[in-house]
This record gives sequence, C-alpha cells and structure tokens, in this order.
Amino acid sequence: MENCKVRKLGIIVILWFVAATHIMLAKPYPLTDGTTILGEPVSMNDEGVQFKADDDRNLPRTPWDKLTPAALLSLDADAKSPHDKALLAPLVDYLPQPLAERKEIPVKPITPPARPIGHLGLFALFGSPVGLVILLILYAANVFAAYEVAIYRFQPVMTVCGLAAVPFFGVLSPIIFLAMPGKIRPQAMEPAPAGPAAAIPIAPSPAQTAVGEPATPQTWSSPAAPTEAEAAVSETTTAPPNTNLPEPIVFARGEFMFNRRFFETKFAGFFRMIPSDAEKDLVLLVKSSRGEFVGRHITRATQTEFYLQDFKNGVTADEMIPFVEVQEVQIRHKDSL
Repeated sequence: MENCKVRKLGIIVILWFVAATHIMLAKPYPLTDGTTILGEPVSMNDEGVQFKADDDRNLPRTPWDKLTPAALLSLDADAKSPHDKALLAPLVDYLPQPLAERKEIPVKPITPPARPIGHLGLFALFGSPVGLVILLILYAANVFAAYEVAIYRFQPVMTVCGLAAVPFFGVLSPIIFLAMPGKIRPQAMEPAPAGPAAAIPIAPSPAQTAVGEPATPQTWSSPAAPTEAEAAVSETTTAPPNTNLPEPIVFARGEFMFNRRFFETKFAGFFRMIPSDAEKDLVLLVKSSRGEFVGRHITRATQTEFYLQDFKNGVTADEMIPFVEVQEVQIRHKDSL
C-alpha cells in the first residue's frame, strides 16, 4: 500500500511539473483589441495564425490585422520554418526596429606638453634646430640683399657685404647704403678740341742748367700755321672726322632701374625685327659685369633677363644678359663705335 501511494505521489508531481513547464513556455501575444493570447503558434497561412492553448486546445485562427507589432515581432523571433519567415517578412520589415545599443566611447585624458621654463627670449632660438635653420636663412638673405644694394647704388660690394655680415647689427647695412645717393660712373674722357696746342712745360736738361742758377722751366712753342699748299695736301690725304653724329644717350644704374618694363618702354624700337627710320642707324651698347655687348635688336625679354642680338666677328648671336648684371646702357650711332 505504501508503495502505491509513493507511485501516485510521484506521478502527480511529474504531471504538475510538466503542466507548469508548459505554462512557463507559453508566450503572451497581445492583440489590437486589448486582449492577450497565451499559447504557442502551431500554424500560419495567409489568413492568420492559429494558437494552441495551455490545455492543448486549438484556438480559432487569429487574423494578421488583429496582432499588434509586438506580437508580430515575437512571432518572427519564434518562427521555426522558412514558410513562416516568408509570411512574416512583409509585416515585420516596415515595423520600427529597436534602436541599437550605443557603445560607450572611452575618452582618454590628454596630457598637455610641458611648457619651457627658464630664461626665454630672442636667444631661445639657438635652443632648437628649426630656430637655427631660420636664423641662417635670414642671415644669408641679409647678405644677399646687401650685395644687390651695392650693385644698385654703385657702392663697394666687399664693404657693404662685410658690414652686413656683422651679427645682429648687419641688418642696418643694406638700409643705410640704400638710403645713400648712388655713385655715378665716370664717363669716358672726351678728346681735346682741335686747335693750336697749348704750351706744355718741360723740365730743362742738365746741360742747360748752370751751377748755382735756378732751373727755369721751358715750354714747347706751338707749331707754325700750315701754308695753303700744306692744308690742301692734308685735306686730300686725311678726311676730317664726322662731327655731326648725335650724342649718345646714356642710362646708368643708380639713376634708372633696369627691368623688363624699363627696356620695353625705353627701347621699344629695338624690339622690332625691321627697325624704323629713327632706329636704323642706332645701336645699343650694354656694359655689364661680363663685358660690353653691341646689338641692334632685342629678341625677347623676361622678368630676369633679356636677349640681345650681339655682333661677334661679323656673326650675330643672341646673348643672354641678366638685368642684375647691367651697369649701363647707351644708344649710340653705329659710326661712333
């Protein structure tokens, strides 16, 4: 009898456990009318879903339009066959999806760099390689500026650049020499005018100077005027120089700034392939640090140099002349060279 009671009690416990587990596995599916179906979906078709209640009863088929979005999402999550997934896909795709959980971004603290301490100022430039490079570039630029100022103002290059090379105070050298008036290059000495020669004093010879007598300077007397016959002979043998040539027009550095605009403005006629009547007998004489160049035509000019068609041994050649090397430019008659 006792064994039968124990067996009955065990069967009751097992049945109770199975029923409780079935109830716990059943999910609630809310409907649009406010009610809830507690059961398990067993069949799905185009008309709706059929649920199985806790007491193993098949409930009437529920239409799709009576299921809430939460019930549709639960059915889609519990769907076991591809057929059920295909039926739920058009209904679930347009439902609002739950927002994805944002990941927390860890913000690491930034450690600021240590500020320099100690004696700071102009001499702190020497403490870094970048500062030394910048200082050397400025030093070289100051010396180069002094060189350009010396050429522009006709000042001694060694003096101006030497003063500019003095540390910290050399920056004043280009400024001072640029503010000073430039030196004008001396022109070539003109020949002495023709006419009776002036008396030239000469020292007396020792034989002509007596002992104890002061030496008195002697002078050359001017030669006697030539006779008419001698003048006629001299006129036939030597032709007099042509004194009707125009005076050369001189443009010197320091008075003019030589650049592309200057040449295109002052020497516009020399840029033509065929010179006009005003320039057909004129030539350009360019004096530079590399020598003198004579030409009639400027082939082209850039921002830094110009090209002069130079005469060399009866042959013309384009000579490149930088503007910084030009010291003087003259417009002369071709017969005055």
